[in-house]
Amino acid sequence: MEICRMERAARPGWSEAEETLLFERAKKAREHGQPLKSVFDEVAMQTGRKPNSIRNYYYARVKEGACEGAAFHSAAFVPFTEEEVRALMREVLSAQARGMSVRACTLNMGEGDTRKMLRYQNKYRALVKSDPALVREIILELEAEGTPAFDPYRDKEVRAQTAQRFDRREAAAFFEALEALAAKYRRMIM
Repeated sequence: MEICRMERAARPGWSEAEETLLFERAKKAREHGQPLKSVFDEVAMQTGRKPNSIRNYYYARVKEGACEGAAFHSAAFVPFTEEEVRALMREVLSAQARGMSVRACTLNMGEGDTRKMLRYQNKYRALVKSDPALVREIILELEAEGTPAFDPYRDKEVRAQTAQRFDRREAAAFFEALEALAAKYRRMIM
């Protein structure tokens, strides 16, 4: 049985009645297989609060242990192990080198489950941004094994250099000349 502990006062700005409403609706939604987002939207309509504020409050209370039972919270956050991080990076970097997108690769890794795909994709992008030393280390490992590896930093450097070479006017002039050449070619072959 799920129990919501109300022994402590609701957070500032939240009445006990509002909190009770939120957790009762959440319990009913879980029992009927409805998403929590619909609960947050419904409670927002009734209380005048914003759905995101309600969501944040709900998860903060769950984290504090205000509610016991699986009905109130989806699976807990499970951090990646070091082995999982390395395997994820190896898979995505080698798949990108073969021309596959991060999204397609992580969807394959998640076996079609979009939640898993987003988890993998977000972790990959966070690592590229926050831990370039690890990413470069894995690239070197892959290359030492003879496995082609995508370098997300080199691609950004090339794009930045290309962007510096042409300003907007130059690029527009280039594409206009290209279109004129294509039109001339079409007239010649007709």
